[in-house]
Amino acid sequence: MKATDLQRLAGHLRNQGLRVVALEPELRLHVTDPMHGFLTQEIVAEGGRYVTSFRSDIGERGREKKCADRIAHLLADSLPTTEGAS
Repeated sequence: MKATDLQRLAGHLRNQGLRVVALEPELRLHVTDPMHGFLTQEIVAEGGRYVTSFRSDIGERGREKKCADRIAHLLADSLPTTEGAS
């Protein structure tokens, strides 16, 4: 996997308003929701795929826009809800 693929993914994530730190020697991204700093994902490149640090599959290299959409969705789904709170 090339660093340019990682940079392209980082660009798509930034376009969605997410904060991204690229660690290119490790081919890893640290992605944070700036509105909720506790919401983060570590994204690593493994072979031809992107996965989270927990090994959840994000998608394949060459489909960085779709992968960015999935990462943004994962972060949004991580928000705590007040559903059922009294």
